[in-house]
Amino acid sequence: MQGQTLAFGVSGKLIMNAVVMYDHQTDSLWSQFLAIAVDGSFTGAEMELLFSQLTNWGAWLDQHPDTKLLDRTIGHGAGRDPYMSYYNSTSAGVLGEAVRDSGLPRKELVIGLDHGQQRIAYAFSDFEDARVVNDVYDHAPVVVSHDPLGDAVAAFSRTVDSRTLTFETLDRVTMRDIETGSTGSSVRGEALSGELAGAQLEHLPLFVVFWFSWTDFYPGTDLCDPNASPPS
Repeated sequence: MQGQTLAFGVSGKLIMNAVVMYDHQTDSLWSQFLAIAVDGSFTGAEMELLFSQLTNWGAWLDQHPDTKLLDRTIGHGAGRDPYMSYYNSTSAGVLGEAVRDSGLPRKELVIGLDHGQQRIAYAFSDFEDARVVNDVYDHAPVVVSHDPLGDAVAAFSRTVDSRTLTFETLDRVTMRDIETGSTGSSVRGEALSGELAGAQLEHLPLFVVFWFSWTDFYPGTDLCDPNASPPS
């Protein structure tokens, strides 16, 4: 960040229930959700959002069999998630909701995109029938996918070599574009067979977050309708 390599810790502070970090070098405070510094010498500095994926161990291991795993068996309470009761409750965090939005249940998990001028959310429950959703986000064609077994989600640009593709589901982790018939991973966005074999869709950074948290930060956000006709 501005020529410095920073090391981060948890400050113990919250902004609308979201973690606030601090950096050890300057003690600046950083919003985990907004990815910006909100106090200190770095105030206003923006973090670069990188692609990441939330999934379960079995699904991850299928895709990445040589993964090194952090040993969580060391120390008191290791391997136990202390927040399970919170996940299963209807509580809206320590601070409660700042904005009430009845568009979805409070604790519905959503996929949120916010790296452009538009804010849009996709409810996990909407992917029970449609494993991939073709959409337009921030004036650009995108595809959002969901692996129901691994509970993994991903978002990609669906433009390859200036061609806009439209995707359909083949199986749990495989999708095919209608235009060329090429098939590939709906999780990794890589074409494995067909005319576009070897092509890689551009990953888009996303958030996996509770609906109440998303709408606290982005009230009046657009909520995707996966049953609508796919946009061009």
